[in-house]
Formats: sequence, C-alpha cells, structure tokens
Amino acid sequence: MDKLYAEIGGRIRSLRQALKFTQAQVAELAGIDISFYGQIERGANTPSLKTFLAITSALKAAPADLLPPFSKPSQTHSHAIDRVLESLPEAKQRFLLGLVKDIAGEIKKQPRSLAPRK
Repeated sequence: MDKLYAEIGGRIRSLRQALKFTQAQVAELAGIDISFYGQIERGANTPSLKTFLAITSALKAAPADLLPPFSKPSQTHSHAIDRVLESLPEAKQRFLLGLVKDIAGEIKKQPRSLAPRK
C-alpha cells in the first residue's frame, strides 16, 4: 500500500510542477496544511478522500488522472500536457504542439546511443 501512496504522491507532485504551482499554493487552494500536503506528495501520509478530492480540484485534475494507470503509462504525461495546454489560447496551444512534434521527430532521428535513457 505504501508504494501506491508514494506513486499517487509522485503524480500529484508532477502535475503541480507542470502547472508551476508551489506546494504552498496547492495546500492553500485545497484548504490543508502545507506540511501535510508535502507528506502526501512524498507518500508519507495518506489523505482522506475529501482531502484527495480537494487536491485534485486545486490542480484542476480529474481524480483518475492522479491514480496509477490501469492501461497505458503514457496517459499520465498526456493528462499533464492537457492541463498545461488548456490554460493557453488556441493559437499558442497549436504553436506549442507543433514544437513538441518537431522535438519528438528530432529525438526519434537520434542514434540509439545518443537518445535519452528512460
């Protein structure tokens, strides 16, 4: 069970960082103590369902987005990217997606020895 809470905390942290929020900002929006929020991100403490839902609301995420995947692991990245994009105007969304496509294409062209490791 500890591994599950650590994974959920890591997902919460990743989304918070992608949105460029501080722990204090999310804790305030969720109505919880910052030290308790930090413990949740580290998987050292278990939030109640009410607290978990308050955190998802503060991060503008669906609760399922922060739970471990039951299908493709890449969905987590897709959801995080969606959250970042949804706050931008349509033209900037298209621009950013174009950049991501270009970068992904360049990474695919790299020799295997130069490609970033997973």
